[in-house]
Amino acid sequence: MNEINDNNINTGIQNAQSDQVIEGGAVTENPAQNDNQPAEFALRDRQLLDALDEILKNRSSVQYNTEHKRPITTSEKFAKGIVRKGVGFISLALVLVLFGIVLIFCLFSPAPDYLLLLKFSPVAAILLGIEILVTLLITHGRFKINIISVIISALLVVGCCTMGVILNRTYNEEKIEYNNRSIAAEIYDRSYKELRYVADIEAMEIVVDLNPDGTGVTKGIDALSAGDTVVVNVEFGGVYATPNAFATDCKKIVDGFRIMGIDITDFHFANQSAFHSYKLDITGKYLQDYSESRLTELVNHIYIEDTDYLEDLEDLENTEDSNEN
Repeated sequence: MNEINDNNINTGIQNAQSDQVIEGGAVTENPAQNDNQPAEFALRDRQLLDALDEILKNRSSVQYNTEHKRPITTSEKFAKGIVRKGVGFISLALVLVLFGIVLIFCLFSPAPDYLLLLKFSPVAAILLGIEILVTLLITHGRFKINIISVIISALLVVGCCTMGVILNRTYNEEKIEYNNRSIAAEIYDRSYKELRYVADIEAMEIVVDLNPDGTGVTKGIDALSAGDTVVVNVEFGGVYATPNAFATDCKKIVDGFRIMGIDITDFHFANQSAFHSYKLDITGKYLQDYSESRLTELVNHIYIEDTDYLEDLEDLENTEDSNEN
């Protein structure tokens, strides 16, 4: 096509020069045509310009067709998709996939750690930043941000983190409570078998509170630490004539737990009968080393029969006063 246009230009130039006559090595002009030279020059210029315009049109047409026939690459398709959807759409999809995988892992894990949602939350910002950088390189800075996708991603991250913290706290509390009850039941079973013949035990209650820092979640009875609290409440049956007899049985229970190697924080003993009511609180480790005589000094006792007598005496006095009136 270009060769044809060049031939047209050459043909126009030759036609414009055909009226010149070369004689003896010199160019002589035809006198009859001197008056028509301006018109011929104008016509020749128009022909040259028309030929050039046609060449340029043909070349642009060929270049346009060549560009449109070239296949579009994957990066160009990706760039066009980002430009059309806006930055933030792809990162939203990736965040959904990421948090979905983490939730599935937590739900099917035997020991789930819901704080993984919080730990993986910075990945959402990283994905959005990578998407912005890639789009900036591909589109040379001509892109828009999908505000709705970015807002949804932020709300999704915040919601998942909040849910993860709540679920993790609830799971740990339930696990610690279950562990507390398991240890209490184990202590009760072991101690009751060993101590039921030592004294007349009517009821015994074990209360366990593991270290609040969570280190006692998987502890057993033989791995209690200083921060753990184990309280034993014992209700004695029978009748005790003196506080010393009551304190003697209390001392037997304290020594029995020590022999079994169970570390008890506090003991609370009680006995109620028709004649006396006794109570002894052994709080702290140092009181557990007290002798029977020293424990006897700590016993609180009430003479039930004396109390009843005083109540009856008060009723009798009120009756006598009413009769006198």
